[in-house]
Formats: sequence, C-alpha cells, structure tokens
Amino acid sequence: MYNVINVSCAEIESAVGFLFMIQSVILNQTLNADCEQSWYSEDGSLIADPSKPHKLIAPVISVSSDRLVTSHCVNLNHEIICDSADGSHFSCVTAFRARNQTAATPNSDDLNQVTFQHSDRSLWILAVFVVIAVLIIIILICFLWQKKKLRCFPNVFQRDDSENRDPESGVQMQLGSDESDSLNQSVLRSSE
Repeated sequence: MYNVINVSCAEIESAVGFLFMIQSVILNQTLNADCEQSWYSEDGSLIADPSKPHKLIAPVISVSSDRLVTSHCVNLNHEIICDSADGSHFSCVTAFRARNQTAATPNSDDLNQVTFQHSDRSLWILAVFVVIAVLIIIILICFLWQKKKLRCFPNVFQRDDSENRDPESGVQMQLGSDESDSLNQSVLRSSE
C-alpha cells in the first residue's frame, strides 16, 4: 500500500519541532504482527528506525513507533513491513509531503516540493541588487559621457572671443596670449 499525506508546515509544527504522525488505521493493522518500521528522507536515505531511537540522522530529533519529530519542515517517507503468525504479509509506505503555505512561489501548487520562505526573500534581495547595479551603471555611463562631451567640444563651453576674429574673413583665430597682443597691436597700426 502507498499513501501520500499532504500537509502544510504550519499544520505539523509543534513546540518541539515538526511532528509527523503515523495514521491510526495503519497502526491498527500492525497490532497482531511482527513489524519493522523505517523513516527515510526524500532522497531515500535512512534517517530513523523506531527500534534504534538512539541512531538518528539530522533533521530528526526523536522517533517512536507512531511518530517522528524533525528540526525543520521536510518531505519524508515512512515504511512499515509486517509479517503475521498466519503467514500474511502487510507493507505500507506513507509519503509525507510538506509545503510552506506562507511562501508565494510559482511552484506553491506543486505538493511534491517543499518551499521555504527564505528562497523568496533571496530572490527579492537579488532583484533589488540588480536594479541598484543597473542604476549605478547608467549613472556612471552618463557621467563619463558628459566628461567626454566636455573634452570633445571645448569651444562650446568657453566664452566667445570676438576680438580674435579676423575682420576681413570673419574667421576666429586661435592665438596664444602673446600672439593675441601682437595681433591687436598690428591691427590697430594698420587701421590708423
């Protein structure tokens, strides 16, 4: 027999941890038989055996014949195999599928996955970081472009020197300060 029990993490949370209980219907079928029980993680690793309660593997905190307590909300499988005195055989696997209802993820309807609230928080932090990084890059590009524009067009941002124009051609002449004085003096002499 194979059972799937879908629960929310809030439903199984207790003061001591997350409590996974074996259904009483299954336990009643095992009363008059020799049974072995095992608890497995979702990947199939043995994490607890009620006959060996001192051998527990994380996240298991405690185990008994009818329950298991874990430190955090996980998916688990419980297997019970019984052989009775009359030769009958009974086996049952119960898959506990826990989901965190407070986490809003695209897979929240998929009951085979455990979703943790911290994954959504991580996505939000990553999104904020990306937006800030993009804004910094845009500001840096604008700043560098503005600096380059100032270097490429220096005449646009300087004052208009009408005294450096050749009066006959109307062309502005680039002169140093010494040349500017000598030109002004020669222009004054020629106009006299």
